[in-house]
Amino acid sequence: MPLRLIEAVIPKQKKDEIEKLFDMEGIVDYWREELYEDKTIYKILVKTEYSEKLIDKLSRKFQKDERFRITVLDVIATLPKVEDEEPKKETKKKKTIGRLRVSREELYANISASANLNYIYISMVVLSTIIAAFGLITNNTAVIIGAMVIAPLLGPNIAIALATVLGDVELEKKGFITGLVGGLIAFFLAVLFGLFLDVNPEVEEIKRRIYVSFADVVIAMASGIAGVLAFTTGASVSLVGVMVAISLLPPLVTSGLLFGSGYPLHSLGAMLLFLANFASLNLAGVITFTIQGVRPKSWWEEKKAKVYRKKSIIMWMILLSLLILAIYLEHKYITIQ
Repeated sequence: MPLRLIEAVIPKQKKDEIEKLFDMEGIVDYWREELYEDKTIYKILVKTEYSEKLIDKLSRKFQKDERFRITVLDVIATLPKVEDEEPKKETKKKKTIGRLRVSREELYANISASANLNYIYISMVVLSTIIAAFGLITNNTAVIIGAMVIAPLLGPNIAIALATVLGDVELEKKGFITGLVGGLIAFFLAVLFGLFLDVNPEVEEIKRRIYVSFADVVIAMASGIAGVLAFTTGASVSLVGVMVAISLLPPLVTSGLLFGSGYPLHSLGAMLLFLANFASLNLAGVITFTIQGVRPKSWWEEKKAKVYRKKSIIMWMILLSLLILAIYLEHKYITIQ
């Protein structure tokens, strides 16, 4: 059973107020430690799916006090073992409380960090592009998978989807800029390789990315759902990152290689695959975050985010429809010479 340890620092004189919150469902145990001056720390062991509710209650109660702070820790193990309990009758109707996901705050911190534009991210993009390019040219599937494992474009895309659901313009800008920079670096580096290396569009690993199939769109949607579920449940994203990278980095690098080698139409086909998968991943991400119950903290933020969310879903659907039309035209008019 996934658990979280929530450490809440509050003023000593408000101990009675916080203990009134501990009768909520999902709390396994709690204990108190006295700190220096006038602070007290409460350590609360709670089931992961109830952590957001507890954090929201604590924030509403104490956030105006400058001494208040919450820290959320992942619990690897605890003894004695925590057994699953049958839900209480009075809480059965509250289906949304028990969604199997981490808290909004934990989710935001993880995803925001994965969309940081820094030298580590740029290095990962450059390295994965180099690996993917030589894997594609030599038709080496194992090497291409090596580039997929790095999956640098996953974080910014998930950040865009989360920002859409929360109505967070700043996070969306951050994710978009980081993803755009990474995408441009990958594309132009691949173009540079295409200028100096022999790129054959008949190579199987390149050829399969020139023509976009509707199955590719379905795979991208499924990958987006899997990626978001991994983030929201706190699961390892390493294997999911491979699936998502299948839909992003290889076609982008393929497009750059072909463009640099003088195959503009074939390059366009691979770029269509990248764009279709980009739109599919983000649409799937927004829908999955919504189904998982990820919402802003306050009702007025949710009211604004709801409108933003609907507009974004419509925008992604229109873009995906246009790309599917382009895919149809590609199938009809573009052939490999």
